[in-house]
Amino acid sequence: MNAKLLVCISRNSVSVAVWRGKLASTYRYPQTEDGEADFADLLDVSGRIPVHVMVDAVEEDYRFETMPHAVGRDRREMIERKLKQLYRTSPFATASVQERDKNARKDDRYLFSAITDTDFVDPWLAIIQSRAMPVAGLYPLPTVMPAAIAPLKLRSQDLLVVSRTSAGLRQTFLKNGLFRFSRLTPFRGHADDTQTTSFATEIVNTRLYLNALQVTLGDDIVDVVLLDPDDSLAELQRTLSTNPGAMRVQRISHTALVSRLKVSEDALSTTPDALALHLLGLKAPIENLAPRTLREGYVMHQSARWLLLASGASAIVAAVWFMVDLHRIRDVDAEAAKLAQETTRYQSLYSELTRQFPKAPVSSGVLKQTVDAFERLRATARTPETAFAVVSAGLEAHPNVRLNGLSWKHIRYTDIGTVFAGGSPLVPAGTPMRQAARISGEILPFNGDYRVAVGTIREFSESLRRQPAVAEVRILKLPLDDSSKQNLSGSTAARSEESVGARFELVIALRESGAR
Repeated sequence: MNAKLLVCISRNSVSVAVWRGKLASTYRYPQTEDGEADFADLLDVSGRIPVHVMVDAVEEDYRFETMPHAVGRDRREMIERKLKQLYRTSPFATASVQERDKNARKDDRYLFSAITDTDFVDPWLAIIQSRAMPVAGLYPLPTVMPAAIAPLKLRSQDLLVVSRTSAGLRQTFLKNGLFRFSRLTPFRGHADDTQTTSFATEIVNTRLYLNALQVTLGDDIVDVVLLDPDDSLAELQRTLSTNPGAMRVQRISHTALVSRLKVSEDALSTTPDALALHLLGLKAPIENLAPRTLREGYVMHQSARWLLLASGASAIVAAVWFMVDLHRIRDVDAEAAKLAQETTRYQSLYSELTRQFPKAPVSSGVLKQTVDAFERLRATARTPETAFAVVSAGLEAHPNVRLNGLSWKHIRYTDIGTVFAGGSPLVPAGTPMRQAARISGEILPFNGDYRVAVGTIREFSESLRRQPAVAEVRILKLPLDDSSKQNLSGSTAARSEESVGARFELVIALRESGAR
């Protein structure tokens, strides 16, 4: 739990408490030079912990103002102008939004708070600042009272909380749980034997003042709650109970406060301000009167704290990451050791098996080169299997074509017509190896009609060209050139033509595997 120093300053005395989740220790100093010296000694041993300051004095002012709804810079400028207008000479003033009107404009209702005289506060703030202790805020004492509503289970719509402090009798009115105004009746000027009657009169007057402000109506029941940490308000409760005004009086005793608020009994006996200090420790109010210059040290303190927390979080993340990486490294090392063992075992097994092999005539390197050469030859070598398949498919489609001969080559060439010609034609360097096949055949039966025979040969050629494996087909020789430019010659005797037949030759070029 983060420690903080709680200070309540009044014109009579200064109450101080160290907060560590609760009031750990409390002190009370008089408004004298000796009190200031003792307070300075306490700060010297407290360390640089944040300080929250409350002010309990009659020099306080609360005003409600309805202003247009605004946000951002416009809102800040509007509030600053209003604060300068209301509290030009006071450095301790602030404004907070209490609620929003339900009318068509939906204006905001602001509570403007200020301490109008700070001469009794300045020396103590100077001591705090001289020790470079961060000041988190400065608050009017009554603004901490809403923090008591939930733990004390106070559910009244109109609630008047009455308590004794070092400065006097404090009356704080809460409307629907929100602070509306407060009055302080100092002890001075009231004799001990007439205090109860005087305080009862002040409370009744406050009840009437609420009606005058139109905060309540005359028939509304106001719940008056007496917070009595030292059980000294029992007589005041009895006096108020006999008042015919529209009030319902309830007193919360010392035992009930200790039980419900979990406040320290020792703290309650040390100072009358212990109850307010405890509520301030539970929750700091939004009505912070401290100017920005006073809170600069606290802003730096919080920034350093967040940086420290961020550094700690980064260190934790780095440590966790390191542990995860270390675990992974160990897993990898274990896996590598296991693989090394497997490798050693397989090498031993291999050595054991190779001892049984006959002695090779050549070394393993030579064998590897031989296998590599074979693989290269096999990758580039071709067989006439594809050519045979192409020709077979063409013959099946044309049963009147008889195959007389088939030649196949896998060579470099640029013109298919020169592949099967005599000699070795020159080809450019880098020309790829390609397959080519020459087909010689004839048309049977042949009745002497050359035009029909030539047409059949051309159809056979086209059927070969349409096959995916064929790149090109060229007819080298026909039984008769049916071109209109050529003269026909020969015998028309049927017997002679049947014996000669309709022979032809053509050559095909095959595509390489994967080519389109």
